[in-house]
Amino acid sequence: MLKINTNLIPSSSNTFLVGGTVRDIIIGVTPKDIDIVTLDNPKQLAQAIAANTRRRIIELGKPGMKIFRIVTKEQTYDIAPANGKSIKEDLSNRDFTINAMAVSLDKNNGNGKIIDPHKGIDDLNNKTIRMISSDNLKSDPVRLLRAYRIASRLGFSINSETSHAISEASSRINTSAAERIKDELFKLFNTPHSHRYILMMNDAGLLTAIFPELIPLKDCSQNLFHKYDAFEHTLKAYGFLENILHSPDSQISEIINLKSFLPSPNHYALLKYTILLHDIGKPRTRSIDAKGRIHFYNHEKISADMTIKINQRLRLSNNEQDYVDFIIRNHLRPLSLFNAYNQNRLSKKAVSRFFLTCGQMTKDILIHTAADLSGKGINKNTRAFIKFLNFLIIRYNDSFLPKKTIPPLIDGDDLINEFGLTPSPLFSKILRHVEEERFSDNITTRNEALILVKDFLNLK
Repeated sequence: MLKINTNLIPSSSNTFLVGGTVRDIIIGVTPKDIDIVTLDNPKQLAQAIAANTRRRIIELGKPGMKIFRIVTKEQTYDIAPANGKSIKEDLSNRDFTINAMAVSLDKNNGNGKIIDPHKGIDDLNNKTIRMISSDNLKSDPVRLLRAYRIASRLGFSINSETSHAISEASSRINTSAAERIKDELFKLFNTPHSHRYILMMNDAGLLTAIFPELIPLKDCSQNLFHKYDAFEHTLKAYGFLENILHSPDSQISEIINLKSFLPSPNHYALLKYTILLHDIGKPRTRSIDAKGRIHFYNHEKISADMTIKINQRLRLSNNEQDYVDFIIRNHLRPLSLFNAYNQNRLSKKAVSRFFLTCGQMTKDILIHTAADLSGKGINKNTRAFIKFLNFLIIRYNDSFLPKKTIPPLIDGDDLINEFGLTPSPLFSKILRHVEEERFSDNITTRNEALILVKDFLNLK
């Protein structure tokens, strides 16, 4: 049954595999994280495992609650003291029944025996997430969010009593460390079917407890280009994005080479997070003109500004914050190109400028826009954008990327040597202008680039 090398762990009647490790073994998944609980001294046990694996110990947590971690190429071992005077008491303090099982590591008596006092195996067979108790959820509120993350990963349902307890305790989530909330959230976003569970989180009040900025989107009616209010649009756009990322063939099969145009899988969770927040500025910018038309002028900038505070609250890294800010702040750019395309006035230069501005995030922002438009519920718009997206994919793959591998026609040294300029912010403006013209096929040689710079500088 066991799919780990238990010979690396000293035999003891007081040492047990626990939690997700046992759950994964039962469902036939080799665990990457080996969770061990001991009634003995956890540091001494960790020292023995470290010696057997020839690895060092990493100490985590506060005094009296320390976890001792050992990382090998294959697996990570976490050794913790039992939360109680017996293994059954420890299991009774855990979150869900499927995580409240243990396996004895006593090689002389009961090795491999499953200890299952809360019928976790039955719930595994029934594909159900069931709490041990509501008090256990309240004692560590991040468990409220973990219920949906685990359910999404396994494709399980959450039983009604547990859902009710989560709803009752949802306001407690923000008493948990922001890093832990973010970790659970992004693990949920990384699953391919998280949309279903995001909807369930909303029903329980947990989604808006984590993101109160979403609340004003409810009943925020939109213009004729939207079928839904801002909140329902956001959730539908999230679902479309998830389908595009994880099931591209079934979602928008008309897009040419969609699989090759998807963003990096490392960005999937961040992109889902971004679309969840991309319109939070709409209620603040909503206006109605003299003809009764609804507008949201500059909502993308207000949304990005509001998201900065959310990013800081959840302790996103600087790189993650930059990514999210860029997508939200620029998420209307593709729509401007789309409108020009529909009116037959889209220039090569506008497309080149868009590709140069977005750079490596071109795919991310275009897929984001495809989901955003799909979430409006207007099929005519979606079909038209698919046609436009195909046009951009061809331009990006066949024209932009090949030129990107060719060195620029001129560089900063040319500006110094040919025009006597000194390095300044003007350099980037000039070189960017030259690149836009090169990518638009308006110039192809160094001499043409120098003439362009001369004209730019109004030199005779």
